Amino acid sequence: MQIKVIYFAQLADLAGKKEETRELIEHSPATLYAEIRATYQFPYEFTQLQVAINHELSAHQTELHDGDTIAFLPPMTGG
Repeated sequence: MQIKVIYFAQLADLAGKKEETRELIEHSPATLYAEIRATYQFPYEFTQLQVAINHELSAHQTELHDGDTIAFLPPMTGG
């Protein structure tokens, strides 16, 4: 199953890219984020992020499907 991952803000900076396509076996956003976090050393726990699937905010436990687009949205800071 292929998923498009979009990165924003600090996550894009740490990944060194704004998006990528990843091959998945699991259908869980949490499992995907754990893999990505280990790869790019993201500072946030999964529970600190908002998840958008196919450009709509989604529950953390929403199942992913082939061809979906997912974005992990880091906490916003004001100032």
